[in-house]
Amino acid sequence: MTKNQLINLNEGELTAQFKMSGDLFELNANGIMLNQLNLGALDDSIMNLYLRKFEAGKITCTPLIGLQSSSQLSQAENKLRWNGIWENITYSVTFSLTGQSWFWEVEVEGQNVTVDIIYGQDLGVADKGTVQSNEAYNSQYLDHVVTESEENGYTICSRQNQAQSRGNYPYLQQGALSKTVGYSTDGFQFFGKSYKITNEPAILTQKHLVNEVYQYEMAYSALQSEQLELKGKESIVFYGYAAFDHPESITDPVALKTIHEFWEKARQTEDVFINVETVKKIVTIGEPVKTQTFSKTEIESYFPERLEEEYESGKLLSFFTQEKAHIVLKEKEEMMERPHGHIIISGAQLSVDEPVLTTTAYMYGVFNSQVVLGNTSNNKFISNVRNGLNIAKTAGQRLYVEIEGVFSLLTMPSAFEMGFNYAMWYYKIKDDVLKIRNYTTIEGPELFLEVESEKGKEYRFALTNQVTMNEVENTVPYSLSKKGNQLQFCSEKQSTMSELYPELNYTMTIEDVNFSLTDERFFLENGTATVSPLVVLEMNETSHFTVAIQGSLENENSKFIKRSFQEEVTKYTHHFRKVMNGFELSIDSENQALDRVNILAWWYTHNMLVHYLVPHGLEQYGGAAWGTRDVMQGPTEYFMATQNYTSIKEILRILFANQFADDGNWPQWFMFDRYTHLKAEESHGDIIVWPLKVMGDYLMASNDYAFLDELIVYTNRETFDKTEQTATVFEHIVKAIDYIQNHLLEGTNLPGYGDGDWDDTLQPYDSRLKSHMASSWTVALMYQSLKQLAEVLNSYNQEFSDKLKEMYQSLEADYKEYMLSTDVIPGFVFMEDPNKIELMIHPTDTRTGINYRLLPMQQSMIAELFTPEEAEQHYQLIKKELSYPDGVRLMSEPARYEGGVSTYFKRAEQAANFGREVGLQYVHAHIRFAEAMAKIGKRNEAWNALSIVNPINIKKVVPNAQLRQSNAYFSSSDGDFKTRYEAAENFNKLKNGEVEVKGGWRIYSSGPGIYMNQLIANILGIRATEANLTIDPILPDSLNGLEVTFEIYNKPVKFHYHMNNKTPYVEVNQKKIHTKDYSNRYRSGGLVLEKEEVEKHLKIKNNRIDIYIQQKD
Repeated sequence: MTKNQLINLNEGELTAQFKMSGDLFELNANGIMLNQLNLGALDDSIMNLYLRKFEAGKITCTPLIGLQSSSQLSQAENKLRWNGIWENITYSVTFSLTGQSWFWEVEVEGQNVTVDIIYGQDLGVADKGTVQSNEAYNSQYLDHVVTESEENGYTICSRQNQAQSRGNYPYLQQGALSKTVGYSTDGFQFFGKSYKITNEPAILTQKHLVNEVYQYEMAYSALQSEQLELKGKESIVFYGYAAFDHPESITDPVALKTIHEFWEKARQTEDVFINVETVKKIVTIGEPVKTQTFSKTEIESYFPERLEEEYESGKLLSFFTQEKAHIVLKEKEEMMERPHGHIIISGAQLSVDEPVLTTTAYMYGVFNSQVVLGNTSNNKFISNVRNGLNIAKTAGQRLYVEIEGVFSLLTMPSAFEMGFNYAMWYYKIKDDVLKIRNYTTIEGPELFLEVESEKGKEYRFALTNQVTMNEVENTVPYSLSKKGNQLQFCSEKQSTMSELYPELNYTMTIEDVNFSLTDERFFLENGTATVSPLVVLEMNETSHFTVAIQGSLENENSKFIKRSFQEEVTKYTHHFRKVMNGFELSIDSENQALDRVNILAWWYTHNMLVHYLVPHGLEQYGGAAWGTRDVMQGPTEYFMATQNYTSIKEILRILFANQFADDGNWPQWFMFDRYTHLKAEESHGDIIVWPLKVMGDYLMASNDYAFLDELIVYTNRETFDKTEQTATVFEHIVKAIDYIQNHLLEGTNLPGYGDGDWDDTLQPYDSRLKSHMASSWTVALMYQSLKQLAEVLNSYNQEFSDKLKEMYQSLEADYKEYMLSTDVIPGFVFMEDPNKIELMIHPTDTRTGINYRLLPMQQSMIAELFTPEEAEQHYQLIKKELSYPDGVRLMSEPARYEGGVSTYFKRAEQAANFGREVGLQYVHAHIRFAEAMAKIGKRNEAWNALSIVNPINIKKVVPNAQLRQSNAYFSSSDGDFKTRYEAAENFNKLKNGEVEVKGGWRIYSSGPGIYMNQLIANILGIRATEANLTIDPILPDSLNGLEVTFEIYNKPVKFHYHMNNKTPYVEVNQKKIHTKDYSNRYRSGGLVLEKEEVEKHLKIKNNRIDIYIQQKD
């Protein structure tokens, strides 16, 4: 769709665009996109007005505008009008623009009937690029305030809390000129989770809207009129009012007098309306398919062996198979706010030098979306899904099936199956089961969609594809050519991919069926050909067909090769097992906790590879970049635990090539492909540390000192191009150290806070914090990194090693002087006046009102900066102040929220939604807590910490957890609070489990890789390097007799744990090996074996290492 297929209305700075169906496409005020979604060709507007009739205790309704209505559309100069008759009620809806306002006047006429009107509007209220970068994220920062007056009822005021590109905070106000009696503020209240199955907004059959502010991820305002007893004609007028900038928090709405003045102006015009020929759905297009539920017998037949069955109220919801596939029944999906989704990738590479083909599938009938070769933001072939309730049904790739002469969309299946490289949908319909699966291949950038009737019945199908060939859909044309049964798609010059990937193309090969190529006109009457059509494949009758998608960087048609689904699944399973080094836990006694860990290890390997190779997630579809901090943790730590030093080295090469030449710092994030010029200009104060930490880890593990002499380029900060100048890796390190020394707080050895630290919500709003504040967490991380780097570089360059030693010793001295001046480590020290040290996020803090911060406490343990006594004291503080049933929280209290206006910090004080880091249980940080517990020897704490963030059957471990997807990492555990104010008032109710918690955003995180590193290296205590094998487990007594299958030194080994032995020792294949004791500042008990001695006793297979240890609490 392009602009020449839209009806445009303009008045001053306001623009309203409607599709030829009469649905709202975009409402814009001075460059601010007020609505949320630009919907596709087949979508009816998410915004609408609904006429409802109340009769004999029953509510019926009809939409009044757009594709789903039967209205006649007409147009005047700056107005649109919809007229119609429904159940003997005559109605008209008139939309008009004037000044800063717009109006929806609804006139209804009838006799002896009770009706009301509900007005719903999706909300963006931000720059268009901001809205479309992530609708859910944008919704989290819209503050909704609802006021009530006796005369007019409810008014909804919505303010954008994040400054937009022109420094403004947009504002939107909606109300009515007559009285309203109901309201809601989020689409999940209006449409409901049931919408995914019913395709009907749940609220429309309820007598009242919920009358509650919900600050969630689908900003959607709704207003309900009073009931009208029709005895003739009645009129209701809803309005909207936009302001470009509202820097203050919302207190009162704009005066109704002002709105009336705009309304009077709108009414004064004399309008001549001319009928518009609108687009309508063809009568042979029906409602989505309603699938039947699988019986117990059918479930037994399809899935005879089931692991980790999940039940709710006696009803089976989901389970895993022996092959670790995850199956979800539609009964569970109906209960979920976050839809079950799955990201799959092609190939078997463990580096980003070759582009990967990826797709995202959703249970509710999105068979492929965000299909991309390489860059997940800019190289899109098929569009991504922008809404969690499946409201917009053009996005992605969809399938219609003809049943009894009517084409119906396949949406909610009876069951959904997810494997490591595939997804499968089971649609139980009358007398048949339709099976649809997509899968990728090991061989290269290939993606297959296979459709079959289980009974061999023949159907006509229509496969729709919203092709983008660009970052955003509906904006630029593309070229499409057909040769036989193959289609080729190439970008045009306007596309985001054309300059850097001019020959990038996608081919679609259709096998086993005759088809016709068409567009949206297959579904629509009066439709016209568009510049960027919906690609529709109309299939002749068939019982099965295959569609293969291939991506190529060369301008040539890809050759189709038939693949076997089962063979590709087997290959991927073998690939994953190899990546995991064959990891598996077992024990003689039945232990469901181990079953959950074994399954999770496979899926966290999948999640880690997605985060590393094709950076994006199920909610965070925008990505394509590596966060410097993130890539130095998740994938790097995973590869460290599995001794994959080649992949770590490749990551470091890319990282050093992105170091800025002028000062030696790194960008916060950067793209690693041909879009390398897309990166952040600045970074948080901890970013400089991570490359140094990983270099120390890498040298310690790999002994690869030759890497220090390798020549690598820099990045020019002004152009973002790579420099011709090269420097050795060692010189890159020296440059980074120089940056640190040049950015210390005046008169100290403490690094400046800059643009923040790990907790992105605590980015400084007050500019004084950037240059006069230090993060205690960053100091601890820097100390740990400099100390290790000094140690490993001592043999390479003693003079530089001594310099690092002096730095970390000076840093430790200032840490003790400024940060441990009391018995509680503060979150920050603020030193605007060098003679006055102010502790922030500390019991003495009078600014923020927050007493304790987790990160510096646990990092000081990991870095061994605390004394044993200090570590124990802070452990007790964490248990008392920061521990909750679902994990440890980042701070003891949430940051203050005062209408989204910042005082000290940005996102922490701006987010209206109480989720992600703002909700304070961020799983990444909780996993670091497990690392800290392993360091100080808290055996039960360390194991339990990993258990309570395992999503598989989580309610068995966290009773107040809501249902969540079991095979996907969740980045946060969010208290189920409607608003920030409710969260602040009732935060303590999370402590006793009185408030439920729900899973946050999924997959796109370094968490899965960190989790696996903690499990393998720090809790199971298996750390294999090129010099030594360290055995240093921290396990609860319940795991005595544990067996761990894991490959070390390219040999499969089964480790056997024998705990509570007086004399610790290790046997390799029943040969006792000489060991040295391993200890840290807090505990002893580890053993170190020389690699050479271990390898001497290892065989090609069937290796056994017995570990006899004495664990102490």
